Amino acid sequence: LGFGQTISQPFVVARMIELLIAGRDLGKTLEIGAGCGYQAAILGMLSKQVFAVERIAPLLARARDNLRQIKLSHVRLKHADGNLGLPEAAPFDTIILAAASAAVPRSLLAQLAPGGRLVMPLGSAEQVISLIERTEKGFVESRFDAVRFVPLLPGVE
Repeated sequence: LGFGQTISQPFVVARMIELLIAGRDLGKTLEIGAGCGYQAAILGMLSKQVFAVERIAPLLARARDNLRQIKLSHVRLKHADGNLGLPEAAPFDTIILAAASAAVPRSLLAQLAPGGRLVMPLGSAEQVISLIERTEKGFVESRFDAVRFVPLLPGVE
């Protein structure tokens, strides 16, 4: 994609979305790391309300152009630090990250609705797809496939 970023493999995107859906609707969705808009487009076809944030302005512009061309006007994009999520639109039924972190950002857990699911690549040198579910008793984590993603970085460019 340029700017030191990569696009997720279609199989990995499908796997992460499969874990989010697993017997329910996606509901109100937040994507962290919109990149070129590929994953946001897929989410937009599966959900009525999608919010996506991207920290790199030229990539966000590309995502806007791509989503406009396929007429997905219900996918809202914002230039923002993904570590912070999108508190003004929270809570979210599903949150998906396209960048890895050694720990789940607490701000994203706070924006996850009761019964919600968050999926992300978790880890530094070794990463796995991690699913975090918000239950009545707290957060429950399940780990799945090994993956390799760019790191979740703070700030905006």
